[in-house]
Amino acid sequence: MKKVFQYIGYLYFRFFIFLVRITPFKLLYFFSDILSFLIFKVARYRTKVVDKNLKMCFPNKSENELKQIKSKFYQHFTDILLESFKGYTLPVEKLAKRYEFVDKSVLENYHKQGKSVVIAFSHYGNWEWATQTVLYEHSHKMAALYKPMRNIYINNYIKKCREARGTYLCPIEKTKYMFNMRNNQCMGFVMLGDQNPSNSRKGFWVNFLGIDTCVLHGIEMYSKMFNLPIVYFESRKVARGYYKQYLSELIDDPSKCQPGEISEKYMKKVEETLINAPEYWLWSHKRWKKQRDQNGEVVDSGFYKNL
Repeated sequence: MKKVFQYIGYLYFRFFIFLVRITPFKLLYFFSDILSFLIFKVARYRTKVVDKNLKMCFPNKSENELKQIKSKFYQHFTDILLESFKGYTLPVEKLAKRYEFVDKSVLENYHKQGKSVVIAFSHYGNWEWATQTVLYEHSHKMAALYKPMRNIYINNYIKKCREARGTYLCPIEKTKYMFNMRNNQCMGFVMLGDQNPSNSRKGFWVNFLGIDTCVLHGIEMYSKMFNLPIVYFESRKVARGYYKQYLSELIDDPSKCQPGEISEKYMKKVEETLINAPEYWLWSHKRWKKQRDQNGEVVDSGFYKNL
């Protein structure tokens, strides 16, 4: 019976994909504005979390400035939600024109040397389209970790769509298997590291936006474990439905880095990315659930209590 309900949910999902597919971008953003209003003003989805995060990170900004960032964030949030679905059905050459890479030489140079790399990016700009253009844009074979969805039919559909575009998707529990693929081909391992770790005791602690912040250990741990160079991926929004991507070398030789150094450099780049246009980062995420007390012990931060 569970599979029956999952399949019905899948049929609704595919119908929604079909509607997005036949909807022109201009009309899509009209619907995005309506959806943004419903989520922001009516449902008030995580508005208190967004308020808390913005006030902590930008204590010197006025209430009016914070309100503007918040409003723009919700518009961008629904934009990328609909854009991600649109990307599954848009021809890759058309998608690539909207997701332009300014300079791919950093990755190409590593590919010429036969080196696999870790590609570190964040929940900024449009991270969803990143895995939908790689076959068209890059020489490396791309692989990314993902957490399988509960609906197996929707999960298989999304996995099939992304892998058809050149990105191998690996379940989180098989991370080491994914990295072992580098032995057979030149790989680019796409990793996000700016969200809150489920296990803070494994993470690295850095100063991020003036806040003591725990960082996921994956980018640092696996780059050092397999001695892989790290390339930072920055997605900048230039207009609705148009992004420019910037690639830069973050770490060439991870073996020379001290513990926590890679995480610190990565989060510093994320900070530099969002500081000028903060509305394009994922502010609805409960980023600071944990903090360290005076003895260095990890404890609940209490930042989101009763939110």
